[in-house]
Amino acid sequence: MKRIMLIDDDTDMMKITERWLARGGYEVCLASSGREALALLNSGIPIELILLDYAMPEMDGPATLEAIRNLETAKDIPVVFRTGKDDGDAAAVMEKTGAQGIVSKAEGKPALMAAISRFL
Repeated sequence: MKRIMLIDDDTDMMKITERWLARGGYEVCLASSGREALALLNSGIPIELILLDYAMPEMDGPATLEAIRNLETAKDIPVVFRTGKDDGDAAAVMEKTGAQGIVSKAEGKPALMAAISRFL
C-alpha cells in the first residue's frame, strides 16, 4: 500500500482528504505543520508522495518544501501543493520551489486523485 503524507493546518480539510485517500487505497500519514512533517520524515517512515498545504502559520508550504529538500532521506519524494489560493503569484512561487504539481482545494476530490495517480 502506498503511503501519502498529508500536511495541512486545516483540521476539517485534513479529515476529508484523509478519508478520500483511504477510500482510494492509500495509507495516510498526517502532519498539521511543517515542523511536524519534518519530524515524521526524519523518523524514517517511508513516504511515496507528499501533499502540502501552501498557506500555513509559522512555516508555510514553500518553507516546508525547502526544508524537505534539505533532508537526505526525503529530498526526492514528489511534492504536490494543495492550495486555496488561485492567484498567479502563488502559482509562480510554488513552481519556483520545485513542487511536482499544484492542485486547488476548490477542485475537490477528482482533481486531487488525478494528480496523485500521475505520481503513484
